[in-house]
Amino acid sequence: MKVQTSNLEGIGKIRYFTELVGDAPISVYVISGKDGDMLIDTGFSTTFKPLLKWIRENGFHITDIFLTHAHPDHDWNAAKFRKMFHARIWLGKEDVSLIRNFSSQPQHPTHKKFVFRVKWISFWTKTPFFKSKKYIPDVILDENANDTARKFGYDIEIIPLPGHTKGSYGILKDGVLYAGDAYAVINGTPMEPPHAFSIEELRESMKKISKIAPEYLACGHGVPFLFDEKYFSSEA
Repeated sequence: MKVQTSNLEGIGKIRYFTELVGDAPISVYVISGKDGDMLIDTGFSTTFKPLLKWIRENGFHITDIFLTHAHPDHDWNAAKFRKMFHARIWLGKEDVSLIRNFSSQPQHPTHKKFVFRVKWISFWTKTPFFKSKKYIPDVILDENANDTARKFGYDIEIIPLPGHTKGSYGILKDGVLYAGDAYAVINGTPMEPPHAFSIEELRESMKKISKIAPEYLACGHGVPFLFDEKYFSSEA
């Protein structure tokens, strides 16, 4: 499996690991706090070994695992990494019921060209092959999320970005917005994600991202990129 990382191709000061798979490469990030490092998302089944190698090669001390949302291509390795690193798992309150239960928040295509994609994903996520290992979050993200982050030594702003899922969250740190699937890079092009639980809420979250106007946007799919308002002004 081919990967691209911040070791090989720097993008700002973002520490990223991207598995170059399909038209929507899977990206994972690491940020640092006072007492350890936070892994943002965990990738899918094929991500585990190369991601673990990258973590070890860079000497990251993972104490926390922040899940932007509870879809299997983001939380697949959460249970493994928690056991391995004795780390805390963070997840939005509204996504706890979504764990291993993709269909509890049905996805809708954001454009007609993604209709088949959504049908395919919706079918396979009902099978055991697309269900992550069981886990229970240690930190539930809610309106007190920023206080919680400071309690655990992270100088970050945790931002609700609902739409793709009910409980999607992002992190703003040092001019970088780690946005999960509130935005995406498909076939190398920044764009609105192919599907969402609520398209209306997704687009409101996109407006929020546009208003924040971070220096870089680091999504759950695709490598990070310099923020440019043009990517948002042309959407829906």
